[in-house]
Amino acid sequence: MFTQPFIHALTDSQQENRCRNSNVDTIFLLTGKMHLLPDQVYCFQKQNKKVFVHVDLISGIESHTPDGMRYIAEVIAPDGIISTRSQSIIQAKKCGLKTIQRVFLIDTQAMEKAVQTVNKIKPDAVEAMPGLMPRVIKELVEMTTVPIVAGGLFKTKQEMESALHAGAVAVSASII
Repeated sequence: MFTQPFIHALTDSQQENRCRNSNVDTIFLLTGKMHLLPDQVYCFQKQNKKVFVHVDLISGIESHTPDGMRYIAEVIAPDGIISTRSQSIIQAKKCGLKTIQRVFLIDTQAMEKAVQTVNKIKPDAVEAMPGLMPRVIKELVEMTTVPIVAGGLFKTKQEMESALHAGAVAVSASII
């Protein structure tokens, strides 16, 4: 699903030009306005970049509903979606979109719940946050068959490399 180990996490519109001109081929759009997203996604895709939209962060669309996800799939037309919500992942899969389940690993109970959900819902990948936990990433990789992307709080290339060595297939960061 990911051809490169680094994913640009676009958190504001000021990063767009740097992102367009980079050699990174996958973008996580973590911001955006519903009426601007179709053009924004199209522009990135025209440059051969895969675009995943974090649907929980789009106001005005109920991504957990069939109609909301159909709008995302047909009008915004990303390559895939990111969501913390299982219902959004389920609806996106029905629409033929790639799915990334974002999980926050704040304690052992959150880890256990995340593994149960991932093994039940079967997203195409999981984004484990924060990504600065090589030991936890390694455990998550061992507990599920879904590819793991590490995301959040990275400040250096060395921190990102540690996550990759722990078994993540890629890392997402706004500093790329």
